[in-house]
Amino acid sequence: MEPVLDEVGLRPVVEFPPVGRVLRLAETIQALDRLGARRVLRAIEDAANLDIGGGRGLRSWCFDRSGDRDAGRLVASRLDQAPYLDGPDGLFAKAEGNRAVQASIGGIPTIGAGYVALMEGVLVALAGQNWPLAAPVKLEFLEEDGAGTEEVEIAVVTSPADVEQKRAILRDRIERAVRDGSELLRRAPELFPRLVFGERAREQMGTFSGTEAFFRQVVRHLGALDRAGGTWKEGPFSPAGISFSVESQATLSHGEYGPMRDFPTPDGFDTDRWSLHTKFTGGTGGRMYYKTLEVMERDAAGMERRGMRVAIGYVGPHLPTVRFH
Repeated sequence: MEPVLDEVGLRPVVEFPPVGRVLRLAETIQALDRLGARRVLRAIEDAANLDIGGGRGLRSWCFDRSGDRDAGRLVASRLDQAPYLDGPDGLFAKAEGNRAVQASIGGIPTIGAGYVALMEGVLVALAGQNWPLAAPVKLEFLEEDGAGTEEVEIAVVTSPADVEQKRAILRDRIERAVRDGSELLRRAPELFPRLVFGERAREQMGTFSGTEAFFRQVVRHLGALDRAGGTWKEGPFSPAGISFSVESQATLSHGEYGPMRDFPTPDGFDTDRWSLHTKFTGGTGGRMYYKTLEVMERDAAGMERRGMRVAIGYVGPHLPTVRFH
């Protein structure tokens, strides 16, 4: 899990002097370090120079004599770590893949929060920020076969107290930050107890090195499907925070493209052609095909209730369709 600096809040605030904001940022970074987060602070390239007070940026205030010297050094060392989020070769563009993605919160464009929403990290904001960080991130996608939107709740911290309050969520994300596809498959029963993987999906995931631009999003989509299976009680199965759709009937019945969706199906699930799929970005992007199965299970109190299992049949490149081939 990578901490990401919120660039929208890098502006002056009357009630909080810049040296105090630098100190609070350093304390927040240290709290994340103790939790086991990666020791980086991803940011846009110009983050260190945006005016946070007195016409000076973070880098300048880090070395101000009135501030805490050690805190300033820590923040300055994290600010200089490339690659940056923005730019044609930046991390956001790599996560964006072959889809155009616009991220915003409350109508305000954001790169840092958008990257966190795509990659499931944590957003670190300067103390005294005054924009609606409590709102979900809206991701608007534009790709060859249409447009779509997602709303993703993200973890935001501005102080050590925030880190402690969100400790369970952050630890969960750190522990789920698996290194590659082999580890992902090995830990799947622990991380995603409601998911069942078909033979094709297991073969594909086993080849992931963990360095793919889409890898973190695959993990996020698996988590969203697993959580939806755990919270489902009745009605339509609707995983939150990810985009999903059904394949068109024209594609499913196509003589060449339809059979491409005949993946091995785990026992108990219907054997119809796979249609439901999520869409992940990064690199060339891709699709994750899934099916659901209603089951009877016992809850923590020993009462029998209806539950949901989710089969994963395919995790790979966008397959040809009658509209996209």
